[in-house]
Amino acid sequence: MSDFNNELHTQIQYSLIEKLSESERRYRLLVDSLREIVFKCDRLGNVNFLNHAWTKTLGYPIADVIGSPLSNFIDGNDQHLWEETLEKLQTGVEVCQELRFQHQTGVIVWLEMSVQSRGEPEFSGSLINISDKKRAEALLKQTNEELEARVEQRNTELIQANHDLKVTLDQLKYTQAQLVQTEKMSSLGQLVAGIAHEINNPVNFIYANLIYASEYTQVLFQILQLYQETYPVPPPHIEEAIISLDLDFIQKDLVKLLNSMQVGSDRIREIVLLLRNFSRLDEAEIKNVDIHAGIDHSITLLRHRLISNSDNLAIQVIKNYGVIPCVNCYPAQLNQVFMNIINNAIDALQEAITQSQTFVPTIWISTEIIEKFWLNIRIRNNGLVIPESIIAKIFDPFFTTKPVGKGSGLGLFVSYQIVVEMHRGKLTCSSLASQGTEFCIQIPIK
Repeated sequence: MSDFNNELHTQIQYSLIEKLSESERRYRLLVDSLREIVFKCDRLGNVNFLNHAWTKTLGYPIADVIGSPLSNFIDGNDQHLWEETLEKLQTGVEVCQELRFQHQTGVIVWLEMSVQSRGEPEFSGSLINISDKKRAEALLKQTNEELEARVEQRNTELIQANHDLKVTLDQLKYTQAQLVQTEKMSSLGQLVAGIAHEINNPVNFIYANLIYASEYTQVLFQILQLYQETYPVPPPHIEEAIISLDLDFIQKDLVKLLNSMQVGSDRIREIVLLLRNFSRLDEAEIKNVDIHAGIDHSITLLRHRLISNSDNLAIQVIKNYGVIPCVNCYPAQLNQVFMNIINNAIDALQEAITQSQTFVPTIWISTEIIEKFWLNIRIRNNGLVIPESIIAKIFDPFFTTKPVGKGSGLGLFVSYQIVVEMHRGKLTCSSLASQGTEFCIQIPIK
């Protein structure tokens, strides 16, 4: 009976072994048929098992790999990732990592590793080829970078184009302003020169004849005196005429009349000279001039706006001239600058006068030499303060705060061009409630 039992037990064992062998064979066939790599490693990372997908993916024969460290086939740049994975596996966690492996031919193959350790002396996992995915990601990244670069380049080109367009528009605006102002000043200069010439001829005629009129009058008075000494008692009708016509008053007043006419003709001659100096059509080139004379001429031409009338107070002009040499400059253009700035100061003061009658409207003009080679001219007024937002645009062409028809917006723009571009100088403006508004002109002496 015992022999029968032993034989039965042996047959059962053989049957189980055959079934296990068949099951293992089927398992291996199944594993070998997988596209992903199935592997097993010991705790140190040495390979214990690989399926045929390993050779298909990386080219190495399985027999040459078994017993070798898996790290031998991982790219050097990812060795630290494999070391970190081994450390995590010691704690029994599942790790998923993308690693670069080296193909037998030296080509880099991207594999996604999924590996886990369940407290056993070895761990198992799978490797899936994701090289196509990585190439697609790299291509997508490259495409995005190229697209971003093109967009950035396009944006840069658009910014540059906008900048160039703005520069062109500014240049056109400046050119237009210069043309308008040049034509305006040219026409004004020709008109002023023509008026000065036409006035100068009759004034010279009157001025020259006044000398002879004074001499002739003195001669007539001397003869009249001789008659009075020779005939102290005139006939009744002559004496009556002397009394009725007030000959004594005529003798005294005629001298005053001629002197007054002389003063008036002198004043007219001075104004004509100022007009000629202001137009300076014969002085378009650079030359040495007395800056103080140019400022004084501008003040004289604007005197009618400085004097008081029934509505406004008189505007005081306080001059503090320093000792300065003649300056090498364009005199006609600088006179234009003085006229524009002083004229704007008068506008500001007249506006302030309408708002308050308690202050004395004043313009201060000072000159000095700074740093030995620069002439500094300051023109300040105590009118209304200019807001900072307006000061930032005060030298822009066609910018004006005056009502339509009262300002062209070219005066300060042209003044800036004359000082900065023609004379290589500086023109600045500051406006503070405690100090008023001041324009500072700096130009080189030579």
